Amino acid sequence: MGALTSLATAGLNFALANQGARRQNREIAAERDQQIAEIQERDAEERRQQEEDLRRRLAAARARAGAAGVGSGGSSRAVLRGLLEQTEAELAADRRQSARQIGDIRESAARTQRRNLLELTGNATRASLRSLGSRRSLLDV
Repeated sequence: MGALTSLATAGLNFALANQGARRQNREIAAERDQQIAEIQERDAEERRQQEEDLRRRLAAARARAGAAGVGSGGSSRAVLRGLLEQTEAELAADRRQSARQIGDIRESAARTQRRNLLELTGNATRASLRSLGSRRSLLDV
């Protein structure tokens, strides 16, 4: 009878550990998703600002070219193309940096989830072994 109780206790400990791991995983995932959403929102705002800045710089370059009498000649197009390429390069660099940050966040969350699972399982195993070891046989009297 004592062995059956010990097995039931061990099963309960593992079930509770599993439930705790699932709860912690949900919390970790929610935090990860929040951090990623903040990065994506920041990126979207920075992209809007860079695009607005590009529009202003293009308009200013066109106005200068027009005032200088260059109009839409080759040198004017080269200046405009240079501004576009510069902005595209900056946007690409920002996207790469954000992708690295998001990857780091996901990796960190996965590592934390694995560590938590190992800790919970280890704790449940130790508790189960303690409960199994604490049972005394009638022959020990």
